[in-house]
Amino acid sequence: MRRLIFVLAIGLFLSIPSFAQEVIYPKAEVFGGFSISSIPGVLPTYDPTTGLPTAYARKSFMGWQASANYNLTHHLGIVGDFGGQYGNIPSATVLGVTIPGFSMNTYQFLFGPQLAFRKPRVTPYVHALFGGIKEGVGSVSVTDPVTGLTVTTPGVSSTGLGMGFGGGLDINISDRLALRVPQFDWTLRHIAGTTVLGVTVPGTWSTGQIRIGIGLVIKTGEK
Repeated sequence: MRRLIFVLAIGLFLSIPSFAQEVIYPKAEVFGGFSISSIPGVLPTYDPTTGLPTAYARKSFMGWQASANYNLTHHLGIVGDFGGQYGNIPSATVLGVTIPGFSMNTYQFLFGPQLAFRKPRVTPYVHALFGGIKEGVGSVSVTDPVTGLTVTTPGVSSTGLGMGFGGGLDINISDRLALRVPQFDWTLRHIAGTTVLGVTVPGTWSTGQIRIGIGLVIKTGEK
């Protein structure tokens, strides 16, 4: 019996380093990199006979993405995720009339829980994020071909409730550095209702936007 207890004690002692290695994890992870946001319904196609738009294709916007994750446990963390993407809608000529192009931008500021499944070489994770998404268009200038008078309309933007559901994969380069390839999010934005000429238009959800990010993750501290 004493010999058995001695063997078990030695085995437990030898297992302590490996157990400690499993529970050590970074206190915080900071991500920064490149992102693409694909938004449906922003690139119009016009009917050559009537000049009216017949369809709206998907458009990709390029930009940046950054996040900071504070780990509460080995698997659970709280993340703040931010991004901005930019693009241009080209001008078009319909029935001899030139419709000017304009710039567009979209920003995300989202927060929520993140669940990580940490392995020695890779760390897959999933999250549910909530916050706001801001979308805007730049100023547009139109010149009258007869009078030469140019009229410029100012840029406008609107911010609505936003959500992001997705996850990603981090490939560990070292104890302090990882490559995120990639992070994928399905982002939803609520468009507020409005009243036009006495008619109330209810608010709706825009559900077709997706965002992909790739970059480097810096890990700090240990817990």
